[in-house]
Amino acid sequence: MGAAEALKSPARHPLFDRVLQPGAPETLRLSAAKGALPIPPHDLVPLQVRLLDDPAASVALAARDSLEKIPVESLAALVRDPACDAQLVDYAALSGRLAGEDMAQAIAHPVISDLALEALASTGAEETLGLLVTNEMRLIGHTRLLALLRGNPKLSGEQRRRLAELEREVINRQPRPKTPLAAVPEPAAEAPASASAPAPVETAEDLGLPPEAAAVLADGEAPPDGAADASQEYQDDYDNEEVLQRTDAFQKIQRLNVAERNILAMKGNSEERAILIRDTARVVSQAVLKNPRLSETEIVRYAGLRSVTEDILRTIASNREWTKTYAVALALVRNPKTPGGLSVQFLARLGTRDLKICAGDKNVPDLVRRQARNLFLVRTQPPKKTFKKAH
Repeated sequence: MGAAEALKSPARHPLFDRVLQPGAPETLRLSAAKGALPIPPHDLVPLQVRLLDDPAASVALAARDSLEKIPVESLAALVRDPACDAQLVDYAALSGRLAGEDMAQAIAHPVISDLALEALASTGAEETLGLLVTNEMRLIGHTRLLALLRGNPKLSGEQRRRLAELEREVINRQPRPKTPLAAVPEPAAEAPASASAPAPVETAEDLGLPPEAAAVLADGEAPPDGAADASQEYQDDYDNEEVLQRTDAFQKIQRLNVAERNILAMKGNSEERAILIRDTARVVSQAVLKNPRLSETEIVRYAGLRSVTEDILRTIASNREWTKTYAVALALVRNPKTPGGLSVQFLARLGTRDLKICAGDKNVPDLVRRQARNLFLVRTQPPKKTFKKAH
């Protein structure tokens, strides 16, 4: 059975609809609320969730009592089902009974409602807020959820930083206009320089560099290995982000559980890999790097992504075959998410022009900037003249 077939909701038990029909006897509804009807759990529990709003107080109270008696392990097992009822997922997420990986499963479930996520963003504890912040696929395009997260005083400093980075790098990027199907496409307008420009770089004077250094830069020295434009290649971070979100692949992945996403990461195509490399589940994003069809171009792009986890960058940096490529090494150095201790090991391989850019890039760690500046000075300072003593 394919993933798409597995996600189709199975047929409900005949009593499910009968209990919820207008005019259903209160005795029948009460029996369902108490769990006294021969209905399997995957139908009975969602039915009891609906009966929480029953107009008869006795039915609503019985349903609440039954739901509270369900073991946490059983509730979590129901939520892990990709075909789990949407209202049951909402109930489980808001019940306060799930924690850790079980709560992560509920928040990442494709059928959880926006209202449930917004409620969690308003009242959730720091651990829950962390799960919401890392659920980037749901945050994109959900401005109200973002606002509620920012307004929650329990949001930690690190979570605020990550949220701000997501907004800056993905959400606030100017969207590309959609071309109507019936319209004749016009030549694309040239993007503003600021949209693709690198991070602000200080001038040679700002850095306190000698005139000789500026002269070297003016000569237009190119990086080694023929990668003259490598300093720009890593900035392809999100060029396809908005396009990916409108693809069938993105919608399919939204409906998959962790195990299914892990399989897809190992076997999927480049479009699916571009989505899954950002997955919040470590096992999924790491599986992308094990895909035998992974290309060198993709590695360069992943090394420059600011939305991937630090683990992904560490894995790339530790692979000698990948880091032999100049563009990969440069992308890792220029990525603010790369730990400084990893970045500095690649500085000696950079061309003089890229060293100067790194020395003035305020987005990279201070350690990397200082080391890049020192190495740049060593390369550009004129050799000291030695004079022989007169005899």
